[in-house]
Amino acid sequence: MSRSRWSTLATALVAGGFLLTACASSPNRPEGTRQSGTPVAGSHQPYSSPHAVPHAAPRPAPTCPPPARKVIRSAPGKGMTVALTFDDGPGPAMLAIANVLRTKGVTATFFDTGAHDDADPATVAKVASMGFLIGNHTWDHDYPARTTSGWTVAYLRDQLARTSALQRRLTGRPTCFFRPPGGYLTNVRKTAAREGMSTVLWSVDARDWAQPGYADPAAVTRIVARATSPAADDRRHPIVLMHAAKASHEDESKVSSYRGNTVAALPRIIDWYAAHGYRFVDLLGRTASQVTAGEAGTRP
Repeated sequence: MSRSRWSTLATALVAGGFLLTACASSPNRPEGTRQSGTPVAGSHQPYSSPHAVPHAAPRPAPTCPPPARKVIRSAPGKGMTVALTFDDGPGPAMLAIANVLRTKGVTATFFDTGAHDDADPATVAKVASMGFLIGNHTWDHDYPARTTSGWTVAYLRDQLARTSALQRRLTGRPTCFFRPPGGYLTNVRKTAAREGMSTVLWSVDARDWAQPGYADPAAVTRIVARATSPAADDRRHPIVLMHAAKASHEDESKVSSYRGNTVAALPRIIDWYAAHGYRFVDLLGRTASQVTAGEAGTRP
């Protein structure tokens, strides 16, 4: 073989060896990423998928929409939508409620008090990691009459700011929605907006708080009947009020802390709305299939 052909072959071998070395230089690069480390489109899967991508880079948690200029009383989204909401958590039943929702493949929003979040941070973080929104329900759940000077702006800002700050630490995402205890609205909407939140009430009250403090099939039936009776003027977009715990200060005989009947009623409530053509959304308008593991606000 001529000297010139040997020279050409040697050059080709050296170049090929350099290329192989470069391609193998990043053996631990996560799956689902480009060489630069940025995610490949479509590499992230929904939180409900049984086959999670082990090293997929999570999407950032969604930011809050601008605070609504009016109090929200209807579920978001086109067509027929229903927003299931649960107040006063966390408590012994909150994770059971979340598991029913997850099993049924529907989403919901939980309005927690800061005091309860502070007492049970693990449950808050767990429920948020499952893809459910956590909302603000004040720190103490005191009605205006229980406070020294009523719901002043200063009082509300303290209650809301402390709760939102704790929830962000526990969930890894900002709190977008506020529900005032008892539905009282004095100084509420504008104060919540200053804290970056929309104020949310409800259109259907399941009255699970008024049921007895023990397992009762009749109570379950009553909860289902109330929860599946949308108001005539808002049948297409109901927001259903239920409870994951008790945060109000009334006597147990007036407001029960037992939520086992709520857990038992929930599958029947979900089945009723599904049979009547409703889509289940959280207050950001997302269905369960639209919530991803990265958007769930898991703690880094």
